[in-house]
Amino acid sequence: MNTKKCIVLDLDNTLWGGIVGEDGFDGIQLSLSHPGSSFIAFQQALLDLYNRGIILAVNSRNNFEDAMKVIRTHPNMILKELHFAAMRINWNDKAANIVELAKELNIGLDSMVFFDDDPTNRATVRAMVPSVEVPELPASPEEYAKFLLSLPYFPSAAITDEDKMRGSLYVTERLRQEAEKSFPSKEEFLKNLGLELHILEDDPTSIARLAQMTGKTNQFNVNKIPMTEEEMTGFMEHPEYKVFHGHVADRFGEHGITNLAIVKKNGENWNIEHFLMSCRVIGRGIEDAFLTAIAGVAKKEGVKRLAVTFIPTEKNAPAQEFINRRFINNETMVEDTPSSPEWITIK
Repeated sequence: MNTKKCIVLDLDNTLWGGIVGEDGFDGIQLSLSHPGSSFIAFQQALLDLYNRGIILAVNSRNNFEDAMKVIRTHPNMILKELHFAAMRINWNDKAANIVELAKELNIGLDSMVFFDDDPTNRATVRAMVPSVEVPELPASPEEYAKFLLSLPYFPSAAITDEDKMRGSLYVTERLRQEAEKSFPSKEEFLKNLGLELHILEDDPTSIARLAQMTGKTNQFNVNKIPMTEEEMTGFMEHPEYKVFHGHVADRFGEHGITNLAIVKKNGENWNIEHFLMSCRVIGRGIEDAFLTAIAGVAKKEGVKRLAVTFIPTEKNAPAQEFINRRFINNETMVEDTPSSPEWITIK
């Protein structure tokens, strides 16, 4: 079964007992004693997954102010506003809300799991958004935490620094999206963002994250072949290959390691066998700056031509658009490589 990236959560009778719009702030069940303790245990289990890199989001039919008062001020809330990468607290259709959440987070619907105590809501989401996993929550909230941890969607594999950062990465992304609204154009926003792309070559300290990216990255990936850490190490140590990766930061904080390229050297011709980028930085010119940086290294080593291996999949249209824009028949001359976007500093 596929692993999942995001848990989408109802609020009433899911994160707390009762209905805040009817029972009021003081009437909901969220305490150290039964039955409120079951919801605290569930929230703690969710927090543990958040700390392992699982994204949390909210999808609740509720009055926004009532729900946010609980999230922001209730003394027994384990999960706070900063833990949620995106929220839909409104009276809209929950299936439509989930589609919007996936678009906002820039993740696939098939990477989401939806938790809701109401069987009607669960059935509706299953019917309208079949790609989303919708487990049957136990009838008793006492079983919520145990049930969550028994699911196969969140394996406790090796955790990279990016895994630990993921929840906060999506929260800061929400801040960027809000900031963008105050600029007259996307370009003006990007110029204000202070984007920096740090380029590293054959860096063995990042092997775990780079290997992980080959398995997880779908949309911007020219040649989807998952690799092990041993295989990544092999490329770094092979004299005919270079492994580049990019680390991105801006004025809102870190994006972490977002880019990877594996290049085979052949005299004056280099072939980019793998070129991929995290979906969280799509649309900011990072891919262009990354290619410019690789071309800069190639030029210093006397390389004339860059080629790229592109294997189309059902999901990698963004990668294909980039290849079509920057290469002709999957090739380009190094001297013809455009400079980096003016709003990105390469380091």
